Amino acid sequence: MKKADRFIQLGLKASKEAMSDSGLLGSDGRCDEALSDRFGVSSGAGIGGLANIEKNSITCFDKGPRRITPFFIPSALVNMLGGFTSIEFGIRGPNLASVTACAAGTHAIIEAAKTIMLNGADAMLVIGAESTICPVGIGGFAAMKALSERNDEPQKASRPFDKDRSGFVMGEGAGALILEEYERAKARGAKIYAEVAGFGESGDANHITTPAPEGEGAARAMKAALTMANTKIDYVNAHGTSTAYNDLFETMALKKVFGGKDNVPPVSSTKGQIGHCLGAAGAIEAVISIMAMRAGVLPPTINQEHSDPECDLDYIPNVAREAKVNAVMSNSFGFGGTNGVVIFKNI
Repeated sequence: MKKADRFIQLGLKASKEAMSDSGLLGSDGRCDEALSDRFGVSSGAGIGGLANIEKNSITCFDKGPRRITPFFIPSALVNMLGGFTSIEFGIRGPNLASVTACAAGTHAIIEAAKTIMLNGADAMLVIGAESTICPVGIGGFAAMKALSERNDEPQKASRPFDKDRSGFVMGEGAGALILEEYERAKARGAKIYAEVAGFGESGDANHITTPAPEGEGAARAMKAALTMANTKIDYVNAHGTSTAYNDLFETMALKKVFGGKDNVPPVSSTKGQIGHCLGAAGAIEAVISIMAMRAGVLPPTINQEHSDPECDLDYIPNVAREAKVNAVMSNSFGFGGTNGVVIFKNI
């Protein structure tokens, strides 16, 4: 594990917390043998071991290819997030990986839910992880003009839906969840946090980085999730990256989906607090959404200082809000026009 890329290490740490909380581990810290073949992993990362790619590329050009570490490839591949984790816990069911940019964590949840629904597994460990804070990672996103340049006030740089937003702030981290077939979880007395009530996916087919006009693709993913869930939404955890186009088009999509500004439930983006964790964002924000629902406290969108007349929804500005919440929607959209939406419901 010491040789693994940081995104894998972060993912394993989050996975250990989720597995410990689930009650699915034996006294030896591994998955119960009777469940092992019916327990899978669904992992997601947008880029994977970018820092390792950078480091070994420098080694290759400076010292020659024979000096590249044999751990390079196993540390760079996105699916090794699930590989390392399955080895750690003895999980021998389906081992899947989603590589869909900033929607990867959400797509990992969706793929896990599909696997259980199709009887491919009884339970799935979902992991979203990312660590791309390195010169190549920062330089690449900076070259695209995707990052905020508010360097004099870094704590105010990430400001989703604010008029003065200028780009996102890179974050890193991991989120992990256990999805399990309901009757099985109930029978064993598991601590059940929420139900995956619905999900939706779509593609923009528009531009490599810019969302479809008016958030048309995002709207289709949200509508699909709502159709499946068939429930009233009390809170939306927005993708909300603090970029000009994303925040505007997501706002427009929400209005379209819910039938106008006045019908859109409270919305917030927690990227103001933790930055944009790219492929990990969907998993981390799913955890945030579920815990907000259980606590009855909606997280705020911070750094809301100057209203954007085109971003005119209730973004829960600056201060958390108590609310009775029965269902939440979590949005994730990625470069290449890949969209994923999950709805969680109290149970």
